[in-house]
Amino acid sequence: MDRNKAKLLLLVDHVEASAAFYTGKLGWEVVERAASGHAVLLQVGEDYRVVLMNRSQTAAQQETDSEESRIADWLQPKPSCPQAGDLVYIGVSSVQEVERSLLERGVAQLHKEEDPGHIRRLLVPSVDGYMLVYWEELYAADEEIIAMYAEGIEALGEVVASLTDEQLNLREVPGKWSIREHLLHLIDLELVTIHKVKFALAESGRTYAGNSFSQDDWSQGLLYANRPIHVEVRMFVAVRQHILSLCAYLPDALQRTIISKDREESVGKLLKMMAGHAMHHIRAVRRIRERHEI
Repeated sequence: MDRNKAKLLLLVDHVEASAAFYTGKLGWEVVERAASGHAVLLQVGEDYRVVLMNRSQTAAQQETDSEESRIADWLQPKPSCPQAGDLVYIGVSSVQEVERSLLERGVAQLHKEEDPGHIRRLLVPSVDGYMLVYWEELYAADEEIIAMYAEGIEALGEVVASLTDEQLNLREVPGKWSIREHLLHLIDLELVTIHKVKFALAESGRTYAGNSFSQDDWSQGLLYANRPIHVEVRMFVAVRQHILSLCAYLPDALQRTIISKDREESVGKLLKMMAGHAMHHIRAVRRIRERHEI
């Protein structure tokens, strides 16, 4: 996958006004503008690109075939296209440096959060209704990673306890994922990643080639909105117990690696990612339960 192509497409009401915010306030840089003026390619940091595009255009503003092709060439296959109100994650080496830079630029309403051993986040509301989340990965020792990964078993059991089928359809706000959709998504990502973990444990150092994971495609294709969850929850518990058993038995398990695309990934890093991802969605389910007092 070409790192020079954007993996994020943000739909906005007025491209130039939005671009002025992202460049003037956040320090992003313009790489290229569409001749029609309804799209712009932006650079965020050294290796992250974003395309801004108007949500709608009049017939007179439609791009030519050549321009449409050029804009498509800015984007990676199946770019992420969040809805207004969604969280948009941008990885950085130092959240503290980003916070300092934004404060110097006069950006207000910054909110910083930290999951010890997982990630540090800086939440920045945008003019288009998106919540930008600059995030920085934090170091954790092997013992901490194993504890975080194991913790998810009990945490998931607690949030699904006593929920009725009707309650699984509750949402934090209209248009966002239901409890059911949160849970099926987190379990599916777990299963996709476990494949990489098992290859790393069995054949450390091997090159791994797998398809990319599109949460929207999986949600629609596997009917997250209506499916039961209880078999999947039991599978989540069994898979985590299986991996914990392997890691306890195999020497240097968390240091074993695979080569995925253009980077090396260790078992420890993969387990830490899964632990943090699961807790992110478990917290979302807790918020839904609190909101609806269940």
